[in-house]
Amino acid sequence: MLTFNLKHIHLPVNARVLDVGCGGGRHIFGSLQEYIDVHCVGLDQDIYSLNKCNEGLDFFKELNTGSTVFMQGSVYNLPFEENSFDLVICSEVLEHLDDYHASIDEIYRVLKPGGKFLPSVPSFWPEKICWTLSSGYQNMPGGHVRIFKKRQIINEIIDRGFYYDHAERFHGLHSAYWWLRCLFWNNQDSNYFVKIYKKFLEYQILHSPAWLNNFEKIINPIFGKSIAFYFEKK
Repeated sequence: MLTFNLKHIHLPVNARVLDVGCGGGRHIFGSLQEYIDVHCVGLDQDIYSLNKCNEGLDFFKELNTGSTVFMQGSVYNLPFEENSFDLVICSEVLEHLDDYHASIDEIYRVLKPGGKFLPSVPSFWPEKICWTLSSGYQNMPGGHVRIFKKRQIINEIIDRGFYYDHAERFHGLHSAYWWLRCLFWNNQDSNYFVKIYKKFLEYQILHSPAWLNNFEKIINPIFGKSIAFYFEKK
């Protein structure tokens, strides 16, 4: 499930797309479905995630009319020249970083003038509930080190050379799942309620029923677990 509406983003033919902290590659694969002759790079530090990306790429070979590469790297030192990409995606990454300002500066460096920057972070109050319910959630290795407020992150990214377009919230049904995990943190993997809700989310992802997707769109502005931002480099 994507955290951005890529239909909002118009790219030139043979555009170059970078997903920083690509995880399992969902936004790279979404870009391959949305754009023609796009050249994609997925970058992550985790080798296991990159191996999963390369396995998933086999299913998208027919769509991969440009080129797609997954590689290991750090957002603090992107291995690309200045003004290299038309679109940079950075989904659910900034909240993990000690120096997220430095990462935004690196993204600015590799993005072309007029290029699009799409970051997303956990929404403030759904994330605040998770922190309140579980100290384990706060302190797990590699976890979230901060909670962003919407206006805070908009202003900080504008200050680093970007125009702000708009923001929207996604994954409203996922907030309750994480609240349950936090509530039953010590036995979350075996807890009955967590298991049932996980099956419910898997049903949505696998079958994508219209009624459920429409319901989520209704609740997203309030309950959306993630807030996605759309910026453009000056």
